[in-house]
Amino acid sequence: MKKMFLAAALMAVVSLANAQAPANAPYGVKSGVYTMSMAFGDNEMITEYYFDNYGLKTAQVQEGGGMMGMGQEGKTRTITDKDGATIRINDEAKTATKFPAGGPMGGFGGGRAQINWNNLTDQVKKDNNIKELGKETIAGKECTKYSMTTEGFQGPQEQTVWIYKGIQLKNEMSSDFGTFGATCKKFEEKEVPASMFEVPAGVKVEEFDMSQFGGFGGF
Repeated sequence: MKKMFLAAALMAVVSLANAQAPANAPYGVKSGVYTMSMAFGDNEMITEYYFDNYGLKTAQVQEGGGMMGMGQEGKTRTITDKDGATIRINDEAKTATKFPAGGPMGGFGGGRAQINWNNLTDQVKKDNNIKELGKETIAGKECTKYSMTTEGFQGPQEQTVWIYKGIQLKNEMSSDFGTFGATCKKFEEKEVPASMFEVPAGVKVEEFDMSQFGGFGGF
């Protein structure tokens, strides 16, 4: 009986080790949490990123909702639904607001990255002018450093990113307003509760009135 138990335990360990990420998964790590820091003058904005199922489930937590918190108090949690829309949740206030995919919240929400760094094809490299710049360690993880060109409000912008198994642990962007970016302070590979990626039971999701953003309403 003892031998049978040990054999079953060994098979379970082997099965877990051989588990593979889905073909379209953006990350090479199953689940975890990492903390990013972005400086604004003398102030610092801290954002916690949670992910599961190799990055197919993502959430981010910010104090007051971050740059576009619209006056919210306390921590807000942003998740992405199956259609790509973002849902901003205030667990304490028991409120939730939904923003359409591609809207003004898209760049600040918990949405998945447009570039799948875990499956970087030659065509994607060409389309985004991506160039590999070597290796560098961020938050204890060896990252591959890339330069790329992205489209911003003022036209093409040069950006540098540091990628660990598909996860962006550092980024810097240059624009007419100067250079800014964010850096990972802590990275943990661990299990994340499923509730982190869900709207709490009993909380009604309200559609955001896009007309409040004027010209952005056409997104």
